[in-house]
Amino acid sequence: MKNAMMQPFFTKNHSSLYLLLLPFLFLFLIFFAIYPNDLKLQSLFLTCDNHDVSLMGPVSVKPDFRLLISVFTTAWTFERRHLLRLVYSKSLWPTNNVTDYVNVRFVMCNITNEEHITMVALEIMNYGDIIVLNCTENINSGKTYNYFSSLPDIFGHDAPYDYVMKTDDDTYLRLDALVESLREKPRNDVYYGLEMPCNGTEFNFWIPAPFMTGLGYVVSWDLVEWIATSEVPVNLTTGPEDMMVGWWLNMGEKGKNRYNNAPVIYDFLGPDQEANCFRHNLTTDTIAVHRLKENSRWTTVLNYFNVTHGIKPSKLHNFS
Repeated sequence: MKNAMMQPFFTKNHSSLYLLLLPFLFLFLIFFAIYPNDLKLQSLFLTCDNHDVSLMGPVSVKPDFRLLISVFTTAWTFERRHLLRLVYSKSLWPTNNVTDYVNVRFVMCNITNEEHITMVALEIMNYGDIIVLNCTENINSGKTYNYFSSLPDIFGHDAPYDYVMKTDDDTYLRLDALVESLREKPRNDVYYGLEMPCNGTEFNFWIPAPFMTGLGYVVSWDLVEWIATSEVPVNLTTGPEDMMVGWWLNMGEKGKNRYNNAPVIYDFLGPDQEANCFRHNLTTDTIAVHRLKENSRWTTVLNYFNVTHGIKPSKLHNFS
């Protein structure tokens, strides 16, 4: 009897509650449909495996231009990688052109020092921009061959990039100038950089010249595939790495579309040095400048190109 008496009361109260909440539920659904981002609900459905140091945001259309910049570095040069991330993340194109896609990756060999392993692991977790090759750290004992020959396995064989650039962590790249210089070039059999010997000068090279200097050279993806599969470079991996790459391409009759970018790719002119065809004062049309091993040189270069000119006045910082 008691249960029978409570039944109508329970149903009536719930029915009234449903009727009371129905308009609010209807308004919520309308708001969610019109302003989903304001409720931050999209975070429930979107995930990110790592943080891409791409200079552009996510690309919704197939890029017309795809460049992988490979900065050769070592595990212990944390400060330099941090500087380069800051510099290159600011180098967005004024047009914010989504058809340009540039990735910057830092390349090093196996890490054995426990401190370095921990620090690099933190970088990988936060930035996802480091490639660790299966090799002993070196400059001219096969690191470059190991890198190029590994790329098809790392990124796949379906030409994920039009071009791959090898550069050093003491080189400053003006990314907008670099992209514009490459944009109208062919996408096959391209070998691009600062050619040596330059301006007809004679050097005592022990390999067949010419070659592009290691401060920063570009090859098209088909040449990456060729390096990975050809027998030519397999036994020619020890020696000045930039010369060896030139030797491979010369022997294989590859890189027929060659572009010498002197004088806009060059070495920094130090106070006790003489200018020549590959080393001179800074110029406004620069694509790449090399030999920036000290922070004082980086300061000179970044100030010359007004890299920090956009900083806004704030009570949070006071530059005296």
